[in-house]
Amino acid sequence: MNTGAPSTSSPSAGDPGNNAASTAGPDDFKKYLHQAIRKTGGLPTFVEAEDGYYMGYGWLYYIDKATWNVTRVCGKPECDHTDPETCNAAIDGDELFGANDKIYYISNIAEPKLLWSVNPDGTQRQTVQELKFNEFSSSQSTYSLTIYHRGYLYYVSDDILYRVKLGGEKDSAEAIWSPENPGTSQSIGGQVQFNPNAMRFHLWADGDFMYFMVNLQVEDGTYKDVLFQCDLNTMDVQQVWQTPDQEEVGDWEKTGVSVSQWYVLDGYIYFYLSGGDMWRTDLSTGKHEKLADTHEQTQYGSAIFSDEYMCLLNDYPVMFYGDPTVTPGGQFRSYGDTIFVYGLDGKLVKEISLKNLYEDPEEMAEMNLLACIGNDIFFRTTGRHVVSGGGLISQQAKQGGMNLCRADIETGEVQVLYQLR
Repeated sequence: MNTGAPSTSSPSAGDPGNNAASTAGPDDFKKYLHQAIRKTGGLPTFVEAEDGYYMGYGWLYYIDKATWNVTRVCGKPECDHTDPETCNAAIDGDELFGANDKIYYISNIAEPKLLWSVNPDGTQRQTVQELKFNEFSSSQSTYSLTIYHRGYLYYVSDDILYRVKLGGEKDSAEAIWSPENPGTSQSIGGQVQFNPNAMRFHLWADGDFMYFMVNLQVEDGTYKDVLFQCDLNTMDVQQVWQTPDQEEVGDWEKTGVSVSQWYVLDGYIYFYLSGGDMWRTDLSTGKHEKLADTHEQTQYGSAIFSDEYMCLLNDYPVMFYGDPTVTPGGQFRSYGDTIFVYGLDGKLVKEISLKNLYEDPEEMAEMNLLACIGNDIFFRTTGRHVVSGGGLISQQAKQGGMNLCRADIETGEVQVLYQLR
């Protein structure tokens, strides 16, 4: 199984200076495969192989590049791949990574936190190691943020960032960073009470640097997404970026608070401001550069990045901007109908219409961009949500089907690959 990143060139404009990442190797963090889960979690993630892709979404799937057939990876010839109790393809973890010709995932079971491995054909599933987590960690629900880079796993517990060698002993995990007042949780009446001040970490790696973003109170008393960089040669940690102020990037939905989506590559952070534009910042100089006036394409929007492309979907957040009044009882809709593909230089490469995915727009509730791998954009579509009690998601009574879809950047072709549910 080839899990190495494809060879790509560095951005043409600007010079990343001393922050430039070294050439990616087969054990480096696969940035372009881990876009969706960085911000939202609970969405499919991918491992790239020579002739296809593996995907984790309750089951281990294989997507064949030649035929675009999607199958559950089990390895049992007599199995019908429907019973999670007996099928090897059933996995209780969503975020995958590939290493040592195996596929790894972290179990979603609350305690203990276990890393599992499985062969690409679904055989020889086994426990690799247990991760060190505080029993009442404020970050218990965020362990899926674990990333793998150059032989180490990076993860968070009680607002402390740890790293441990792949296959290492639980207690050998070393703390890299924690805030001055890390969040803590306690058990009350047998229930874990999560600290309301616990921070949400978003982990990243690029070459000789490991990155993490948290929402912190800054000097003026406001809270911003703040990016830290850990030099993996010295293990020194420093702040290198924070969400720009309004006067730096103009009006947009969350000016000065948090960034909608971001991507660190070769000493730059590329970021999209929902309702605004595509930008990048040189992490060595702090200089901001607008790449594309994407606010002209969408009122809100969501994005994913790769080492070659910036992909923008003209949707809007379902929880805040969905329309709950389309049908009696409420129906949340945040579907988009176009993906705009830009190069890392900000030039528009392709405009891909998604309108052929549905005859009636009201039957489409939501779309989620998952990953851009080479010329393939993978995304999930969800049928309408029918809810009761004033249109609250928590009172959902029925949910439409979910489909895995693909868009080809080169040809503009769009197709439904598999019905996930």
